[in-house]
Amino acid sequence: MHKPICRMFLPIAFLWASLANGAAAAPSTPPPRQAIVIFVDGMSFADLAKLRGYPPVDKWLASAQAAAMTIRSAGPRHEANAYLLMGSGGQALYTEKSGTVYQRDELLENGETAAASMARLQASPPLSAGAGASLLFPGIFRLQAENMDKPFTARIGLLGGTLAKHGMIAAAFGNGDDRIERRRHAALFAIDERGEIPAGDVSARTNLPDPGYPNGLRTHYRYLLDRLAEERRPGLLVVELADLARLYRLKDAMDPVRFKRQYDLVMADLARFLEEVLKRRTERQMVMVTSALVNEVSQKEKSLLTPMLIWRPPGTGGLLTSATTRQPGLISGLDVLPTLLAWLHIPRPEGLIGHVMTAGKEGEGLAGLLARVSDIDRIYANRPSVMYTYVMLQIFILVAAALFWLWQKGEIAPSAERWRRGIRLALLSMLFFPALFLLEPLLGWSAAPPVVLGFLIMLALGLALAVENRSLPAMLLVSSGVTVAGILLDGLTGGEAMRRSYMGYDPVIGARFYGLGNEYEGVVIGAAISFAAALHEWGKGRIAWLSAGGAVLLFGCILAYMALPSLGANAGGFLAATAGFGVTLFRLHDWKAGKKGLLLLAGGLLGGIAALIIINLGSSQPLTHVGRVAQDIVSGNWTEVGKIVERKLEMNWRLIRVSAWSKVFAVSLVVISLFSLRPDRYLRRLSARYPCIVKGFHGVIAGSLAGLVLNDSGIVSAATSIIFFVAPALYAALGHPADREYTT
Repeated sequence: MHKPICRMFLPIAFLWASLANGAAAAPSTPPPRQAIVIFVDGMSFADLAKLRGYPPVDKWLASAQAAAMTIRSAGPRHEANAYLLMGSGGQALYTEKSGTVYQRDELLENGETAAASMARLQASPPLSAGAGASLLFPGIFRLQAENMDKPFTARIGLLGGTLAKHGMIAAAFGNGDDRIERRRHAALFAIDERGEIPAGDVSARTNLPDPGYPNGLRTHYRYLLDRLAEERRPGLLVVELADLARLYRLKDAMDPVRFKRQYDLVMADLARFLEEVLKRRTERQMVMVTSALVNEVSQKEKSLLTPMLIWRPPGTGGLLTSATTRQPGLISGLDVLPTLLAWLHIPRPEGLIGHVMTAGKEGEGLAGLLARVSDIDRIYANRPSVMYTYVMLQIFILVAAALFWLWQKGEIAPSAERWRRGIRLALLSMLFFPALFLLEPLLGWSAAPPVVLGFLIMLALGLALAVENRSLPAMLLVSSGVTVAGILLDGLTGGEAMRRSYMGYDPVIGARFYGLGNEYEGVVIGAAISFAAALHEWGKGRIAWLSAGGAVLLFGCILAYMALPSLGANAGGFLAATAGFGVTLFRLHDWKAGKKGLLLLAGGLLGGIAALIIINLGSSQPLTHVGRVAQDIVSGNWTEVGKIVERKLEMNWRLIRVSAWSKVFAVSLVVISLFSLRPDRYLRRLSARYPCIVKGFHGVIAGSLAGLVLNDSGIVSAATSIIFFVAPALYAALGHPADREYTT
């Protein structure tokens, strides 16, 4: 009875299974997508804030994914270098002799067409002479040659070449021309390795003559909109809008009333254009609006971060971030290329440094981003004056203390007693300053540099007064302990204080965005060694084992923090700390530093390098800069490793020559020489009373010198570390006359 039913359903079941298997076997091809990148030349965050007041684009800005973009090029900060960096995903240097991008039939300055110039400059026989390409960059060969022998690998044309390999279009529209000069730098973003762009228009047709606009030119927005609407092929469409930049270039020569009138016209036009583009956007299109360089006014105001706005499905806003910066609302120009390729479903080329931009929660929108950028700009603008004053103050205190120490003989005259005490308090306050610089951002204020410095000086002196009557070990336990605890606690909780500290890293120049910066690298090495030595001094006797165990535990925690990519991510600091901590333990435990000891230290450094490679390559986190070096070492890419070493050596040497920190380090070395070479051999006498403290000084020296050699900003690490030797030593040397039988 059931057989007919089974026979009826078997073919149906077989057909269903076949369809299911066929559906499973068929590759899921993502729908073709398009990315529209609009470069608004000269746009700053001040302009973006004003753009919010121009309807109808204001409602679209509220739904944008937004961030501030930092661009650290290998050369001067200008548009061409920025476009090359974003389009190649790495460093590249533009030269004026390379010229710009032209229509294939456009006449060059020498009277020949761009196509003829390309045919003359290409290999013989010509590779393509730009056949089929609408836009040509004849200067590509000169540019590639001039980037050949640089301490970086320039991959000029990577974006355009990658699009072409995957059958996608690249097109560029608009220009920044004025009446005198052709400026088409935005097109450099989309060129391929041959200097070609398949489609687009950067000719004079993209502008209209209009005497009411800067230079008598106005962007032909209707023409650009029509061209964007016509180009439906998947790939990349680049648009350059230059009315704002042309206006800012003329600002100083214009009447303020005239400038404001033209500014309103330019911003209203921009608002209408953006609103039209966003209104027409489909689900397969991503729109990115940004600027390669802010205008001259913002540059003078030290507001150098450029806006980055993205609209893509599902259309929610939020602050953009990436694994490059790990900071909400902050991305790097290196992240533009990976983000575009990810949207277009194109595999990521090997060797890219940047990462895909992702949007966070919607809670903090454009208003929150503007507040963040204002805070970053304030710190960047004030950092030189704050840090230079701080460094000069350190030098003055050290020189004054050293001269007073050399001058004093026997009993100090009552008239000089106040000077002695004042200098000692100043030396002691130097040990509290790094911790106070770390805590200052938590106040949430926006005080002027003199107010900040005055407040920190008073607070540091107050802390020095609170501990001045303590013994030297107790004083070092407090000052160094507070410093190390503050740095580790901040690092383990996200590093928010270090990001906003004057002694922290600088997102504007893009040197470092997360982890442990070079300033605090030296501080934590010097403070940790000082704390461990003081702990041994304090724990001599029955609890010596506890002191030794505490020091080893502290050193281990700091090394782990520095090595982990998700925390400190500081390879140079890890190796410098390994050297400093190793020497400290050798000296504290009176281990002989013979051949075996030296081999042990060398083995420790090699083991540290191996540990860094394993930790970074085995981490689930995206590759950091340390991870990329580890990857190059493992893969045998010694050419790239050599270029990295060359870059770091050049950076360190430049900082040694120009940085104020090098003066602190030099003065410190002079003071140490006086301690060691003066006939009374002060350090030898000090070790009679505080042997562990003096042994710790050897570790500080080792960590400081290792930091100098192993970091691209080594002089900074060395100077901030060595203070934890020089300041306590001078402090003890200027001790109260009742204590001086131990030290004089």
